[in-house]
Amino acid sequence: MIVKSYKYRFEDYFKEEIVMKEKLADRLEEMENKELGDLMRIIGRDDLISFAGGIPDPAVFPTAKLNRITKEVLDEKQEIFYQYSSTEGDDLLRDYLVEFLTKGGLNPKREELIVTSGSQQALDLVAKLFLNPGDKIVIEKPAYVGAIGTFKSYQAKIKEVPVEEDGLKVQLLEEYLQGLKEKGESIKFLYSVPDYSNPSGARLSLKKRKEVLRLAEEYDFYIIEDTPYSELNYYDQRLDYIKSYDSTDRVILLGSFSKFFVPGFRIAWIHSSSEFIELASKAKQNTDLASATAGQLILCQAGKEGLLGEQIERVAEFYRPRLEAMSEALDKYFPATAEWFKPKGGFFFWVKLPEGFDSRDLLKEALEEKVAFVTGSAFTVDSTEGSKYIRLSFSNSKPEDIEKGIKILGRLIKGYQDLEL
Repeated sequence: MIVKSYKYRFEDYFKEEIVMKEKLADRLEEMENKELGDLMRIIGRDDLISFAGGIPDPAVFPTAKLNRITKEVLDEKQEIFYQYSSTEGDDLLRDYLVEFLTKGGLNPKREELIVTSGSQQALDLVAKLFLNPGDKIVIEKPAYVGAIGTFKSYQAKIKEVPVEEDGLKVQLLEEYLQGLKEKGESIKFLYSVPDYSNPSGARLSLKKRKEVLRLAEEYDFYIIEDTPYSELNYYDQRLDYIKSYDSTDRVILLGSFSKFFVPGFRIAWIHSSSEFIELASKAKQNTDLASATAGQLILCQAGKEGLLGEQIERVAEFYRPRLEAMSEALDKYFPATAEWFKPKGGFFFWVKLPEGFDSRDLLKEALEEKVAFVTGSAFTVDSTEGSKYIRLSFSNSKPEDIEKGIKILGRLIKGYQDLEL
């Protein structure tokens, strides 16, 4: 009787599951991302030389100072440490953000800022406010996998414009915009990561930043400027935000502490007009009500003590040798038929494999040799178009492991080419 009863309950559940699928939203199919799921499983493995995760190395975190600050904030502000924050974010943190962004060449006001639970929530809020099904937008090619997934889930019609070492191919963007205009159509926004983009490592030149803004004004669209890597400059001075040239509120700036400071607090922000921030606040209320208070208070105090500024200098010294190690290893071990350029910051190299290669096949072989990377398929709207590329992250691997892992990948690629011959 027990076995029969269990079997009945299982079958009944299975029927309910089928009914549920019929009730779910159409956008669910757009949310599926096999490559991202595979990536997250790889990141969790500790038996690999992993170039997969674009994550900071915990060794660079200012742990001792943060521990002290956390204790002091908890002792001094217990009454609010455990309490809800406002939807827009703690006023003290937003005031610090005003100071931080002013040093970066902007002139924000507190009411022009909202704190979000990571940059991913900021992207979701922007998409939620702008996009109806079928709305046209432009993204870079390749582009951040989280942005592609978000925009697809809101059923946008996405146009990809290729990037090169100095960023988006602006002429191709203008040609596309002009073609739409002739048909009486337009885009809602351009999404861009102008500094050391994930995954390409490209940095949009100053000239192109101004050209993109000119096009936004001429063709009436917004620019979503996402800046998680803007503080990770290892050789050159940081370039001005596109937002710093914006006199008509065409640019919506997204920023984060995760990559150059610590990611665990999940604190990011949006800077735009007070009118847009008010709309974003309404959208956020229906999402998570407010971001976590504790992280906001700790980050604010760390900023006031100058710790964030110290960390910007520290991470450059920490990650530069890793970038150099990967650049030298690629030059030494990869065939001349592969293509890449050396980035000047961020976390990533974007490598085009020799003709005839599929990055997914290479990944299977590499995992058998205990080396991991991310296939290019995750970073294009049509996953097949990215199959010729791989993304290699140097941020969370020591220089000696970088050389060892790149040597293995180079051997696999060259071995495949020898078989082809």
